[in-house]
Amino acid sequence: MEPLSHPGRFVACALHPVRGFRAWAAEAPDLAPTFGRMLMLRGGLACLSSLLLLHSLYRGYPLFKSMQGPLWHEILPQLPPDLDIAAIRASLAELPDLPPWSRLWPWVLLFGPLGIASAWLHNAVWDHGCLWLLGGVKRTGSWRITFVAEAAAMEVGTLDALLALLGFIPVAGPLLAPVLAAVGVYFWVLRGLALAAFHGAPPWKGALATLLHVLLAGLFLCGLLGLSWLIVMQSVVM
Repeated sequence: MEPLSHPGRFVACALHPVRGFRAWAAEAPDLAPTFGRMLMLRGGLACLSSLLLLHSLYRGYPLFKSMQGPLWHEILPQLPPDLDIAAIRASLAELPDLPPWSRLWPWVLLFGPLGIASAWLHNAVWDHGCLWLLGGVKRTGSWRITFVAEAAAMEVGTLDALLALLGFIPVAGPLLAPVLAAVGVYFWVLRGLALAAFHGAPPWKGALATLLHVLLAGLFLCGLLGLSWLIVMQSVVM
């Protein structure tokens, strides 16, 4: 059997997730090393993608403020002719400048791994709860199993994170966006297949659990936003 961190294992689990993750689960991997590998791989890529995103922001923000660049070349011809462009330009010019690059990028190195760890914990809680609702959580020590499965799935998701970097390629990146989005959805569902494999549940329950995760989290977010809006409106009226 190849080492768990071997790229061949990643490809096997990505292309044949049910069989691949069942074989992985049969090895009863420990949580600490699986989480450590996931954090090392995904944390490093999160830092890289965040730095690339920050670099794009620093390149695009001055153009936005000065109403230059491809974005404004598309927007300006669509604006009503009676609109005061000079007033808009003056308002945008008053926007604050971004802080120095040297002040921001070190924080990316900190929040990259923290963001990955937070995503792992969030996915574990929501996916476990949704699989439990579907009757797929039956074994003892189920939370530990879920944490290991989520770490393993996110470790395999390194392939998705690598492909996502293609989105930063000028010109080609936007053209690849639909394909990269579809790949992202696949790896989201793949996480459920990993969870089902580790819990010994049918694959369809794992896949459905990740979709239920999206639905319930979306409803929760909409409810929270609606409640916040009611509180703001009530304070305005009073």
